[in-house]
Amino acid sequence: MSNHWRRMDATAMTGSLIRWPTHLDSYGGCGTSVYALWPEHEDEPMIVCSAGLDVHAVATEEPVGPRGPWRHAFPDLDDQDIEVAQRSACLLGVLLLGTTGASWALRDPKAPADASMHDAFASFWSAAEADLTDVGLQVIDAISASYGRRPVLLTVQDT
Repeated sequence: MSNHWRRMDATAMTGSLIRWPTHLDSYGGCGTSVYALWPEHEDEPMIVCSAGLDVHAVATEEPVGPRGPWRHAFPDLDDQDIEVAQRSACLLGVLLLGTTGASWALRDPKAPADASMHDAFASFWSAAEADLTDVGLQVIDAISASYGRRPVLLTVQDT
């Protein structure tokens, strides 16, 4: 098997910062990526002059999971203007925590146990701080100490 196809395989997972939920049902060959984002705040005490570099992210894949945590980073995601919608607010930092060729689905708890995933699909898995490894937490803690806040975790699904 070539290295290219090994990387594209649904079992390929990068890094050691995320505990991927391999115990959950797989939901096709789509990929999943997890980012840590540190959005700027309007009342930011540390930005008292020009930072010299504006950092914005452009969402090229669909965020999954509860909107609340990442809505501050992508406030216009539902805007009809595609150039505005996909662009994040200003970020102090962004870090790719991990990416994989797999996607995992959460089952509807009301679905019969023998129902197929197609019939029992509730949503895609999205990362939370509890899904970080010890090393992942150390990285997040170190960067968060410099920014004075915890990051927003953003899970995106390759659609």
